[in-house]
Amino acid sequence: MRADRLVRLVLLLQARGPMTARSLARDLEVSARTVYRDLDALSAAGVPVRAESGPGGGCRLLDGYRFPLRALRPEEAEALLILGVPGAFRELGLDGAVTAAQRQIRVTAGMDAAEGPGAALVHLDMPRWFRGREDLPCLRTLAEALRRQRQAAIGYQRTGDPFSGPERTVRPLGLVNKAGIWYLVAAARGGRVTVFRAGRIRSARVLAEPAARPAGFELAAFWEQWSAGFEASRPRFPVRLRVSPAALALLGEVFGDGAAAALDAASPPDAQGWQELTLWFEHQRAAAHRLAGFGGQVEVLSPASVSRRLLMTARAILDRYGDPGSPSPAPRAARPARRRS
Repeated sequence: MRADRLVRLVLLLQARGPMTARSLARDLEVSARTVYRDLDALSAAGVPVRAESGPGGGCRLLDGYRFPLRALRPEEAEALLILGVPGAFRELGLDGAVTAAQRQIRVTAGMDAAEGPGAALVHLDMPRWFRGREDLPCLRTLAEALRRQRQAAIGYQRTGDPFSGPERTVRPLGLVNKAGIWYLVAAARGGRVTVFRAGRIRSARVLAEPAARPAGFELAAFWEQWSAGFEASRPRFPVRLRVSPAALALLGEVFGDGAAAALDAASPPDAQGWQELTLWFEHQRAAAHRLAGFGGQVEVLSPASVSRRLLMTARAILDRYGDPGSPSPAPRAARPARRRS
């Protein structure tokens, strides 16, 4: 237990720099007196650590010291090696560095380095089904700018524009992989943090100027907040439907996670098992386009504009594929009016 704590203490000082004994005690869940005893033990073992009292003091390692991870346990090494070399690292050009680091981890943990980095036990297949991989000509350049903490000059191609826009200078702050799609988070002109789709960055150059990060910026927190705002800003067009049991079984496959809330809020099944629910679309054309595939297994209750578009679509299909010589289908029996509360 104490050996683990000593390693954690050194790693905390190495990662954060000078810390007070009280802060170390809080992170290590021990008393400040125990921290001072541990510092004495580390100093006796040859670790260049010192404690200074007074304003500006604290516990610190000598500048430039790096703790060798000889105390890494096999289970800790296995946790670091379980993913192998994920594909995202290959796209960033870091697969060679990760492989070398994993080899060192195996040596550190007393594992057989001659076996190589080992087979991955967990595979991350991030892109969604039926979606090809996006061309990313500048991803490695963006990753280099991030690693070197340098500004970058990028040429960005907006949606619908066949040409890349004028080159702009940004301060890269992070890369995010969302369901297999890469995004660059960067501070643009004026310091405003902006999100760029990496596949639309058609040119990129690493500049010599440093890229200072905004005070307190944290990539995961920013992405969570930005994602929530992005989803809320998308056009929302509600369509009220009556859906058959067969169509209900397909909603999750067709609409993904967006169908879950609609199914949870659906009305109880009627005598035939049909349920009423509301789905949300970008606009009425999108609603008609996506609902047409369900044929007669869905009925649009509102708005009427979507019903009309579906009817126009059905007639167009009949005009294209219908046999003029075949008898017209028998009219469907009228369904009894439903009582609404």
